[in-house]
Amino acid sequence: MLVRYQEIRDRIFKLCREHGLRPDFPETTRSGRVMLLWSAEQVVVARTFLPMVADPPPAVLARLQHDLAGVFGKGWME
Repeated sequence: MLVRYQEIRDRIFKLCREHGLRPDFPETTRSGRVMLLWSAEQVVVARTFLPMVADPPPAVLARLQHDLAGVFGKGWME
């Protein structure tokens, strides 16, 4: 399972390219970034929080995986 910010971000960007989505980060905090995924039709298809801390809590990673599973598939963080 991916746990580092850079690995998660890179996987999300790769999957966005494959699915024709555009990631957007409208808000950034010390602990992470709010991320929206936009379709080609300019519709938000997913919204989640991307943690930028060294060791994100398992609950935060589980929520991230759940939030994007509907777009990328159940095992996208494996």
